This record gives sequence, structure tokens and C-alpha cells, in this order.
Amino acid sequence: MAEPASLESAADDRRLQCDDEGGSRAGNLKPYLTSIRVYPIKSLDPLVLPEATVADEAGIAGDREFALFDAHDTVLHAKRLGKRIMSIRARYQRDGRSVELRVGDSCERFDLEDDREAVEAWFSLQLQCPVSLRRNGRTGFVDDSDASGPTLVGSASLASVADWFDLETEELRRRLRTNLEIAGLEPFEEDSLFGPPGQPRGFRIGAVELMGTNPCSRCIVPSIDSLGGSAPDKGFAARFAARREQERWQGSELDRYGHYYRLAINTRLAPGQGGKTLRVGDELSS
Repeated sequence: MAEPASLESAADDRRLQCDDEGGSRAGNLKPYLTSIRVYPIKSLDPLVLPEATVADEAGIAGDREFALFDAHDTVLHAKRLGKRIMSIRARYQRDGRSVELRVGDSCERFDLEDDREAVEAWFSLQLQCPVSLRRNGRTGFVDDSDASGPTLVGSASLASVADWFDLETEELRRRLRTNLEIAGLEPFEEDSLFGPPGQPRGFRIGAVELMGTNPCSRCIVPSIDSLGGSAPDKGFAARFAARREQERWQGSELDRYGHYYRLAINTRLAPGQGGKTLRVGDELSS
């Protein structure tokens, strides 16, 4: 999905000072927010936004607000379904409620609230099992309730990891599915934003205060073609962990978390942040 033109204008001046691909620090450039992505339907494509409101319990409002469930009340996601769900493309209107769903040449448009039964029928057909669409507007369907804030990664880290596996950086973005991307950091410098286990570290993006809780442990999904075209790379996690250990940020607490198959930062919002706005171009400070 192409980013709105407003994303470019919001941070043009800073981007001129960054590497085209990695966004690593140049001169006295301060790290800044270069991308905001929310995932209205868990496990499907993102909605790219120029700004987003944060909510005390939901992290970014609208993120993972909807999820697909099977007949046994189990969430349907890429870890379980692989190519079947990763081959589905979703394109949203700005409100995140109107969606165009596409598989191959088949394309349908729905309102996620008004067309609930039709949406469920469409997904049931595509996923070959009974599907229900559920909404949680309060907290979203997060994986970690203790770190329900937005996930964060550095542009330079994405470029480095993509280079390890000869991937396009955008392909890695689709696989990792993080919310916030920060330009102006060195590779893996965002690892300085979390402390030892149980000791979150505070930082700020614009007016929003967050707590870095831990480095995000990855699942099988980063090893799979995000467009559903190939099987998992069975050696991906081991090669990733080896390079991650070799290239870890000096002084980070990464080695205290048991393994190195980790990338991006889990966060939670500091108290009283609900209703504040994150904007592309906001500076990162700690």
C-alpha cells in the first residue's frame, strides 16, 4: 500500500539528512518517527497513517481492533495459517473500518461493522473454515497485555537485517509488523530503550511518554514470504540469532533475555498518555 503524500512532507527536512535506506544518524540529526502503521484486522496488512491517537489500554487506537476467530474461539493468524492468510491483501480507508479485501483477481469491499456477516462469509470461504470477526475497541487483540503499547523498530536495523537475508526492506517491514519506525538511529540502537527484565526504561516520542519493556521475541512469521509465495525458511531463526548476537548494540541488555531471535521493542504507555497524538516527524528523546 502506498504511503499518503502527507507522510513525506511531514519529515522531508530530516529525511534529506538520513541515509536513503537505513536512516542512520548524520551530523547532529535527532532520531524521529518516520512511519506509523496500525493493523485494523490482526494478521492482515497495515494502514499507514501520518498521525495516530494513543489510548491508555489499547496502545495506538485502532490497532488490532478486529481479529478473526475459528469455531473453537481461537484467533486465526499467520503463525497458524501461513500462506492461506498471508495471501490476502487488505486496503483500508483512513478510518480503518472500510476495507477492500483481495485474493488474486477476486476483490470485495466491506464495512467492518455494517457488513459483519458478509465479512465472515468471505473469510470462511477463503480460509476454508468457519470464521467469526470480533472487535475489541478497548484494548485491541494484543499478544502481550503487559506490553500493550506500540512496537518500535529503527529504520537502520530493518535495513541491516534485510541485508542479512537479501530481502527488500519493505518485505521485512511486512514480516515484522511493527507500529512505529524511527529514523536517525544506528543499527540496533533502539535496544538502548529497554532495560533488564522487569525494569522498563522511559522515553518520549513527541508529546507521548512510553516505557520500553523488552525486545520482541519473534515467531515463525518473519521467515515466511509476506505475500504468501514461499514456504518458511527453516534456518532463518538460527542465522538471525547468530548475526543479532554478533551485531548487538554495545551496552544494551539484550543478552539478559535468553536468546537473540529478537527484533523491535515492546512498550507500554506511561500513565496519563491516553488521548495524546503521535505524528510522523516527532522526535525521539530519552
